[in-house]
Amino acid sequence: MSVDPITCHILDTSIGRPAANVTCSIYYISPLTKDPNDESAYEVVDSKPFAMAKTDNDGRIKTWVNDPNLDAKEKLSIGIEGNSWNKLTPGIYKIKFLTGKYFHNLKENNRTFFPFVEVVFEVTNPPDKHYHIPLLLTNHSYTTYRGS
Repeated sequence: MSVDPITCHILDTSIGRPAANVTCSIYYISPLTKDPNDESAYEVVDSKPFAMAKTDNDGRIKTWVNDPNLDAKEKLSIGIEGNSWNKLTPGIYKIKFLTGKYFHNLKENNRTFFPFVEVVFEVTNPPDKHYHIPLLLTNHSYTTYRGS
């Protein structure tokens, strides 16, 4: 099975298990800034996700379900050809993890301080072949890093 160029993984470190069935959305926010000193270039504008998925039993998303309402121009700008996302476009991306619902459905420790977690990251030019975004999660904290 092939994987999309951006994947993610959620581990619930409060129970030492993968966080299964968490809804996640991925967004293309903007192209890369030409001037890293321009603070306005880092303002995250409101945008809609171009794909969504739920984590599997291992807490992973390997492939995303593309928004069927994307037009051909939008697909091309993100690197989606047909229904396959094989090419990665440099720019600023965001993954939104709906953690509140996940914790609400647990039998114990079902309250959380974070109803959702948003991780914003940069895909460089030229992009690496693959970007992996792990999220280590408890109901009162989280951490993330660039995985492999």
